[in-house]
Amino acid sequence: PEIPWTPVAKPLSESRVALLTTAGISMKGDPPFDMEYEREHPTRGDSSWRRLRSDATSDTIEANHLHIDTGYIERDLNVALPLDRVRELVSEGVVGALADFHYSIMGYQGNNSSTLESQSAPEIAAAMRSEEVDLALLAPV
Repeated sequence: PEIPWTPVAKPLSESRVALLTTAGISMKGDPPFDMEYEREHPTRGDSSWRRLRSDATSDTIEANHLHIDTGYIERDLNVALPLDRVRELVSEGVVGALADFHYSIMGYQGNNSSTLESQSAPEIAAAMRSEEVDLALLAPV
């Protein structure tokens, strides 16, 4: 099928940027991704999504993913959600602003990707539009 693509509307130096990670990260206190479901159905992952605060750190998140070594994320969040790197680009004037919220999905979807495509992705896009995000950067893990 045709890939939906939106041309960049303004320069990066004037853009508000949000990150989207596939690491299955949630804020502590928020519902974690459902790894038990995945254990019971090994060809399907949790297709839901989580909103992450811009002030997230390795101490304030949980990494819920069966297919990656989450220890790296727990030691340095930038491995999966490079907030510090984007902050540096903002301070250098390369990026206009860092969004207040960022998003996480579980990258392993197996044969469950239709829910991610039909429900989660449109919901994330709507949330980003309401938060006036200009560009989303995918941080695949």
